[in-house]
Amino acid sequence: MTQSSSAQSPARVAVVTGAGSGIGAAVARRLGKRGYRVILGGRTPGNLSEVAAEIRALGGQAEAVTADVTLASDVERLMQAAGPELDVLVHSAGQGHCLTIDELDEEEFRTTLDVAVTGAFLTTKAALPALRASTRGAGHVIQVCSLASGGTWYKEVGYGVAKGAQLKFALHLAEQFKQDASAGGRTIYVHGICPGTVDTPFWARVPQRTIDPQLCLRADEVAWLIEGVLDQPLATAEDFAAQKPRPEIVVKRHAPFERWSNVIAIAHESHP
Repeated sequence: MTQSSSAQSPARVAVVTGAGSGIGAAVARRLGKRGYRVILGGRTPGNLSEVAAEIRALGGQAEAVTADVTLASDVERLMQAAGPELDVLVHSAGQGHCLTIDELDEEEFRTTLDVAVTGAFLTTKAALPALRASTRGAGHVIQVCSLASGGTWYKEVGYGVAKGAQLKFALHLAEQFKQDASAGGRTIYVHGICPGTVDTPFWARVPQRTIDPQLCLRADEVAWLIEGVLDQPLATAEDFAAQKPRPEIVVKRHAPFERWSNVIAIAHESHP
């Protein structure tokens, strides 16, 4: 493709939730560098605007939309900003804690479920018309889940349940999209990406646990894996393990979901 024809081609469009910091911001930056028009969604307008400005300063296209993924009206505004055609949805918004059931109150439990699960549902539901309308190759829905999706640590009774349900949502969605594609619809791939502990501002809101950044993933390493599945949607955890960004990072299938190749875990080797 010549440079002039490339310039005339419409950019692929991505919506990224939780894009004001951490994994979501790292994904937005990578996609911006790749030439995507990126719509950044999140609850903190200042953070979103900073990340969007970074992308634009490097020549990318980015728009910040303040949105709460648990509110259908906010999600509709977010998708309207993307326009009539959408290629990638990354649901990275999340809320968490390290609490036992004795320590966890109802409000925190409901909010954690809402952000992970209701947010996954609302964003995907609102994105579907534009995802189906685009003719720019395959589409993608990426759910940023967690190793907690398959774990049973006693202090993740709320967070683990929320992330487990989010991963199950991704698996059911993938099966529907296979049926849709077999009936002549657009091919839309769904992945559940399950990081271990990541060094992000997330932990500033979780006083019950202190992390060692030297023994954690970096947000951009999770974004690397997400970028990888966009490029190679049929690649397996084993394929990505051979390409990992540094030796101490482990990329593997995620127990007890090993039979689904679209579920991929990434963690620092020190993570249990």
